[in-house]
Amino acid sequence: MRAVDKGDSPYENINRYQDAIPFQRERIGLYYSYCEMSIKHVPEVEHKVSKGLGGELTEWENLLLSCKYCNTRKKDKVAPQDKKWYLWPDEDNTAIAYTYKNGYPMVNETELKDLDPTGTIYQRAVNTYEAVGLGNKPARENGEKDRRFLNRNASYHRALQSLTHWQHIKDAPDLFKEDMKKQILMTAAEDGFVSVWMTAFSEEPEILKALIDYFPGTRKECYDYDESGKTKKIILPSPRG
Repeated sequence: MRAVDKGDSPYENINRYQDAIPFQRERIGLYYSYCEMSIKHVPEVEHKVSKGLGGELTEWENLLLSCKYCNTRKKDKVAPQDKKWYLWPDEDNTAIAYTYKNGYPMVNETELKDLDPTGTIYQRAVNTYEAVGLGNKPARENGEKDRRFLNRNASYHRALQSLTHWQHIKDAPDLFKEDMKKQILMTAAEDGFVSVWMTAFSEEPEILKALIDYFPGTRKECYDYDESGKTKKIILPSPRG
């Protein structure tokens, strides 16, 4: 789950929470905040603290972008007093909290429990994962229309194909290499699911850095580079009282 930086509120007040969409688009791009799918239609404004349970309707800090699948599942789950028991992509390092195996999202249990033996951070990550149904696999027999799984899987296979092409050409002259890099970034931007692409290119630091720079609003301080050039996540989500 991409960690994002929305910045300070760009407005003093707005009349409707939907009026925040252009500001969100400018700050973090047209990508859903939880599943990371690219936005092809009109996005839904997501209230971290549910508006039906007292969440602020138009306050910038309470707003994200959500697909209908994430938004419908989360709906009225988070009351003001419960907010601290979840991880939020604009507040915490959600990039370290989740991992992707064969393109499928999972809570990064081993690393989170190593970082926080109390299990608090891990449980917060689980709560967010379950609240939005991040790992949902649609049941065909029930006619379920959740497109996150299928779109993510398709993006994962495109990322693997792009990786193969990159490995064939990365030692070629710069002109060919730069053209391939641009194509990778354009395809990733069209798909969304930047965490899936970063997982596929986990051993290719040049592309990893390019992805971080290319997706607007990605919180760069959540990543650092060791001497080998590989990315490592360094900012940890911390429990708040």
